[in-house]
Amino acid sequence: MPRGFHKQIRWPAATIAIVVSLACSLRAQTPQVPPVPENHAGHVPVISGGFAYIHNVNGGVTTLLPQINPILLVPFGSHVLLESRTDFTGFFQRENQTSGPFKGKVFKTVDFAQIDWLANSHAILSVGKYLLPFGLYNERLVPVWIRNLQDSPITAAIGTRTSGAGDGIMLRGLVLQRSAYSIQYSSYFSARSGVNQLEAARTAGGDSSIYLTRLRLEAGVSYQRFLQQRNINSVATYISWQPRTVPLDLKAEGDFNYNGRGYWTEAAYRLQQLPIPALARNIQLVTRMQQFFPLHGGGNSLPTVDTHRIDFGLNYYIRDDIRFVSSYGRSFSERGNANVWNVGVTYRFLFPLFPARKK
Repeated sequence: MPRGFHKQIRWPAATIAIVVSLACSLRAQTPQVPPVPENHAGHVPVISGGFAYIHNVNGGVTTLLPQINPILLVPFGSHVLLESRTDFTGFFQRENQTSGPFKGKVFKTVDFAQIDWLANSHAILSVGKYLLPFGLYNERLVPVWIRNLQDSPITAAIGTRTSGAGDGIMLRGLVLQRSAYSIQYSSYFSARSGVNQLEAARTAGGDSSIYLTRLRLEAGVSYQRFLQQRNINSVATYISWQPRTVPLDLKAEGDFNYNGRGYWTEAAYRLQQLPIPALARNIQLVTRMQQFFPLHGGGNSLPTVDTHRIDFGLNYYIRDDIRFVSSYGRSFSERGNANVWNVGVTYRFLFPLFPARKK
């Protein structure tokens, strides 16, 4: 063995020893980040919904309308959801309409009860009783804590026969999503049903809209084919706009079918940006204008004569979930004109069915 061999291997060995020693030292000095404890709620069932009490006067006839609309949401993992909404509405009028004690009853209606399967953002399959996706109002604006005016538009009966819901299957999702816009769709088929709380007509149809992200503007169209008794087509076109810089909510919809055609436009403005006292900034001003023109005699929950109506509303938000609501409307038709008054309170609630999971 050469004399210098042992000296030649001492340098690599010493270098390796120093590197290992420094690595161990740096590892010991690096602070260890403790694991984040998992304390989220997980997939917890919740109860949501709203409560309202509305005092209505229509043409001199007073109606008291207390109501509660609980919504049950039960998730099964991250892809399956059971959801249902039940409506309990009291309808109380004076015995002789304008005099005498108030009498009436509470009506119970299952608005929808369905199971949703989220395959991905492009396809959500729903089976059961679901709200018909026709126009803006039926699926989006019916809940008492959402609507700006408590009376439904005249044309709300178009495309929603016979109960506003379908029994069958519905497919919906995103066709395309980009940073500047997105396009959504929904399609459904409903079977005819006379089962108590599951009433529905035999219909087929769909809805599609485009949403422009920067403008916060949505425009869409709905179509329905009524497939029992007289087969008729119903069509709706709509637009919804909430500007980024102004607390304004604009909506408009036009509806047409065999029984008539009409439209409604609605604007709601919050005073939160005006230089006024803080309490007054919680006020929301609302106006709606609508017209309906019957065809073939109208009917099927639609007026039988030309009808025009204008409404003005004033709502006051105590909090985001509690508000006082009030409105005045004037209806004009060949059968006479009438004043319509509404005043009341709405409350939105949400709570889990059991406490959050902690680990």
